This record gives sequence, structure tokens and C-alpha cells, in this order.
Amino acid sequence: MKKVFFTILAAMIVMSLAFAGCKGKTGPKPEEEQTQAKPASGTGKASAGEANHIRLEDDYYDFVNGQMLNNTKIPGDASGWSQFYKLDREAYEVLNEVLNEVLRESVNNRKNEKEGSLEQKIADLYLTAMDMEGRRAAGFGGLAVYMDGISRASTIEEYLEQAGKIYNDLGVSSIILPQWSEDMSNSTRYALYFDGADLGPGKETLEDSDQEELMNHYRNYISQIMEDTGMKKEEADRAADGILNLQKDLAGSALPLSKQGDPDVIYNPYTGEELKKLFPDGTMETFLKAADLNEQDQYIVVQVDQMKKIGGYLNQESLPLLKQYTLFCLVNDFAPSLTPEIRDTYLEWNNLRKGIKERKTDEKLASELTQNTLGFEFGKLYVEKCFSKSDKKDIESMIRLILASYKKQIENLTWMSDETKASAIRKLEHMNLKVGYPDKWPNDYKDAKVLSAEEGGNLIDNSLSLLKAVNEVNKKKYKEPVDKGEWGMTPQTVNAYYNPTANEIVFPAAILQPPFYDPKADFASNLGGIGMVMAHEVSHAFDSSGSLYDENGNYHVWWTKEDREKFDELAKQVEDYYSGMDGFQGRKVNGAQTLNENIADLGSMACITAIADEKGSDLNLLFRQYATIWASKYTPEAMLDRLNTDSHSPAKVRVNGVLSATDAFYKAYPEIKEGDAMYVAPDKRVKIW
Repeated sequence: MKKVFFTILAAMIVMSLAFAGCKGKTGPKPEEEQTQAKPASGTGKASAGEANHIRLEDDYYDFVNGQMLNNTKIPGDASGWSQFYKLDREAYEVLNEVLNEVLRESVNNRKNEKEGSLEQKIADLYLTAMDMEGRRAAGFGGLAVYMDGISRASTIEEYLEQAGKIYNDLGVSSIILPQWSEDMSNSTRYALYFDGADLGPGKETLEDSDQEELMNHYRNYISQIMEDTGMKKEEADRAADGILNLQKDLAGSALPLSKQGDPDVIYNPYTGEELKKLFPDGTMETFLKAADLNEQDQYIVVQVDQMKKIGGYLNQESLPLLKQYTLFCLVNDFAPSLTPEIRDTYLEWNNLRKGIKERKTDEKLASELTQNTLGFEFGKLYVEKCFSKSDKKDIESMIRLILASYKKQIENLTWMSDETKASAIRKLEHMNLKVGYPDKWPNDYKDAKVLSAEEGGNLIDNSLSLLKAVNEVNKKKYKEPVDKGEWGMTPQTVNAYYNPTANEIVFPAAILQPPFYDPKADFASNLGGIGMVMAHEVSHAFDSSGSLYDENGNYHVWWTKEDREKFDELAKQVEDYYSGMDGFQGRKVNGAQTLNENIADLGSMACITAIADEKGSDLNLLFRQYATIWASKYTPEAMLDRLNTDSHSPAKVRVNGVLSATDAFYKAYPEIKEGDAMYVAPDKRVKIW
């Protein structure tokens, strides 16, 4: 079962990063920080690599990070460790303390607590998450109504009616996935998109011949979930076989990750009559009416081939399989809010998939669920503690510096015509900046009721109440013009993104912290940290997909035919360059899947090194900081999962691959010569921007 959020189909290009804690935090540094060697003054050439006999000429990533990573253990309840993970956990601790303050106040002033207040909702959502006996007694709670509706369906029409009702009430779906998002051709309005079915672990994993053992575990997980719905073991096993085979079959017609953000591929407008012809007679009408989606002027079909494949299953013969599939998707989607046993089954599968050795404590799971559910509510509290207006002003100044540098890069391109340059610069000059937190805080849950256990509340019903509330808000929102002030991430999210349909770059407060941004650090280090992040997001406006949107965020090819052909040739060189690199244990990087992120990495490095050169900044410090922010280690299982499901190259590739293709790197380290692993001949150094 896929949850539907309006930003999913905006082709938002996200860079996965992480940060931690608030500036000014005192106390001893974590063990991992203490083991990391510092650079020699003015050179950036640290003793960390030398201590491990690693030459920067052979492996710059390990030269900078090797000693620290060797002394760092992956936490038992995590799939990996990174600078990002460490900082994200500290951000979690900041909000966990906020949660504990709310709980203490709630216990002391329960009688005086205002019903419907944020404090009341936080306290009762967390306490019902911790109430294990209450969760067992509730069973499936309000979810049972939807499960029973699917189970009782005796015809394909009744099944689709129930699937449409689930979408209309909860905004989630399984076999047919409607999603509202900005219209790519007119980003001032919303459009209704139809995406592919819920494929569980995803197309790439389902089709990976090396993951046969993992798929056996996934099949057993499906079987256990079906047993939890009331099936006997033998019946659950048969159902699991059918569901897995269905997902594998549907995966064959699904778009690969490399195509899912390409507007040339996914923007396929259909009239209502044209949409209905993709499916057997009457089936789409039944679903659209039940989902309250039957009066739209147009529908955008994202995955045409898969929609046709899905249509082949919408028949009476396939009805038992479809019912089992939707039941599994529904329970899987809400498993974190169901009984402790179902929750733990869900966690065991996901932990096994990523090589996580220990289950998180009940307290941590409940806190994360509460923080994530009430994301912007906690985000406002986070900003009050961790982000200042002066920081916001400084960040905006650096962004303007980066935009000015990128403009010079475009002006100096030798392969692009003046006509296309003018359009590119116009897009750059119209780019919207969002820093720290939204100007207007959303209040999507104001009408939701969260009940305490004493009032008969339980976690699954509280979760459904909150989901229904935000779904009602969204249904009204989609009838109005797009609010370009909305954010697709909460302020405490350690990340950043470019949204092409708004032509905007967004930097939540949590990433505007050390080691990415430190007001006390030297300019070169900040440039290698947050400067790289900023330039990366700007570069997404000009990657293979982002470059197909204009300055207003509309899908519109502003290139001349000749310039686009040249761009595609350069992009193919980037794809080939990365496809030859080792990703993990001999498996190569998927150059097509990671193309847009690689273009953004290369473009951003060209941008910040140009700034450093102009200002006479220390390139050694810049490169070292860049390598430092990507320090990470993952379990083997997590690495394989990331190679299949991540649009980014592995961390070491993002460092060594980018630097080896950067001319300024050889200026900073003239000792790198032909024959060294970090050396790439000048005519082989890929670049676009």
C-alpha cells in the first residue's frame, strides 16, 4: 500500500544528507569525532591516511576518513553509520527531549490539559504507542473495516469499489495509485497522476538475480502477515507465493529508477475516456467513482506499460489474488501502528533486509513515530531551539554567491549557444530560495482527534484519525491553485532538495549546522560542506530531468535542438564514467540510475572550486571537508539495497569519482600522477557544467 503525498510526482530531486544537533551544544565530543585526525594547518593533508598507510594519490576518501571509520562501529539498531546518521540522531535527541518535556507536563497537569492542543496530541499519540496491551486489544482497530470490505468483495467491481473507498478515506492505494501533484505543464495548478502498483522492495530488488535468498525471506514475511490476517499457515504460504509472483510480474513492466523522474517519459496526459481504455470495460469507472476522482478534465499516466499490465489482472479469475495482495499491502503499510507482534514481524523483515542486528527499543520506536507523524509540529519546536535568523541571513548570502558563480559557469560554456544560455540564466535568476523553515506553518491535524487510553484510544485508531485529517486537508488543497510557499520537508529533516515544478532549492534548518555549516569555520571548509550541498541542488535544475523545466517550473524544453544533443552526449559520458566504477564487492555503479545525482555532484564541485579560486581560498581544506561529510559505512545488506534503490552513487564514489574528474584537485595535489588510482587523464575528465 502506497501512501500518497502531493510532492511525490513533482520529480523532486533529493540529496540524502544528515546533520546533528544544535550549534553551541556543550559536552564531550562523540567517540567517533575524537578519533578523527585534524588536518595540518594550511594544507588539509591530515595524518589520518598516513597512520593507515593510505596515500591520497590512491584513495582520497580513505586518506581522509579511513582511520575514523576503522574506529567506528555501526550501531546495533542501524543499517549503517555516517556523519549524516550521527547528526540525525542528535537532532532526534533534541526533539526527544521536547517530547519528554511534554510528557512530564502532561502527567502533572492532565486535568488542566486542553483537549485538542498540540501537547495533548503529542502525549496521547506517544502513550498509546507505548501501550502494548492496548495495541493487542485493539487488533486492527479501525483498519478492520477496510480489510473486511476487501475480503468480502465477490466481484472485481466490488473489489475496485473498496480500493477506491480506501483511497478516498485514507489517501493510500495498492494496485492502482492515484497521486496529486503540481501539473508539470502548468505548475500553478494540481494534476492527478496515475503511478504504478505497490512493488514492495521495488523493481530493481525484485529483479535482482543475486537476491534470491532475500526474496525467500520476503516471501516468508508476506506469509506471516497473511497469517496475522486470520489465514491458516498453508493458505498463507500459497497467498505469499501468489503475491510475490504478482509483484515480480508487475515489476517487469515498471519503469526503472533511471526513468521515474524524466518528464519526457512520465508525463502522459489522458482524457477520462482514454484512461478507461487502458483497463477492461467498466473497471476504471468503478474505481474513479468510489475514489471521488471521476470528474477530472485530464489524468496523467506515469507508467503506461504497467497500467496496461495491471488492466490484465482486473478480472474475476484474478480476484482472489488481488484481494490477498491488497490485504497484505494494507497491513504492511500500517504495521508500525498495529499490535506489537505485527510491528515486530515488520521490523524483523526490514532489519534483515538491511543487515540491522537489533530491534530499536519500544521507547525509541514510539518517539520516532510521534516525531515523524507530527513532523511540522515538531519542526517548529526544533527551529526555536536550533536555528537563528542570523544563520538564515548568512546562508542566503552564500546561496547568492553560488548562484552568481553558476551564472559565470553558464556564460563561459563553449558547447552551448547564446540562445540556450539566455534561457538557462533566466531560469537561474528566477530560482526560489527556501532556507531553514516555512514562512507559514501547516496545521493539517487541527481537526484530528487523538484519544488517550483512558478515553478508549489506541495507536492504530489515533494514526487513522491523523491520516484522515490530513487527507481531508489535501482534498481541499488540490482544488485550489498551488501554494508555492509549501515545503516538502520538515525543518528537522537532515537533507536538501531541488523541486523542478517550483524551480526552488530548499535547505531545512537541520542541515544548516556543523559539519555542513559552521559560522566559526573558515570559508573554504564551509564551501566544501554546505556550499557543496547548495551548489548540488542548484545543479539539479540543469541535470537530465531538471533541465526540461523552465524558470516557472513548467515542463518546457527551452534548449535548441543542437544544444540538447550536445548535452545528451556529455550526459552519456558521465553515465559511462560512473558505470565503470566499483560500487560494492565487485558490483558496478548503475550509471543510468545515478546519472542526475552524478551530474549535480560534478557541476557543484566545478562551481565551488571556481569560487575558491576566485577568492584565493585553500582548496585542500575544501576538498577535505567535502570528503569528511560523506564519511560512512554500512552493513553488506544495506549496501546491496542502496545499490538497487538509491539514485545516488556510494559515498566513496561520490568523493573519489568527483575529485578525479576535477581539474582543481590536481592543482591542490600536484603529487597525483599518471598511474595513481586517483588519476584520470585530462581528456577523460567528464564535465558538463
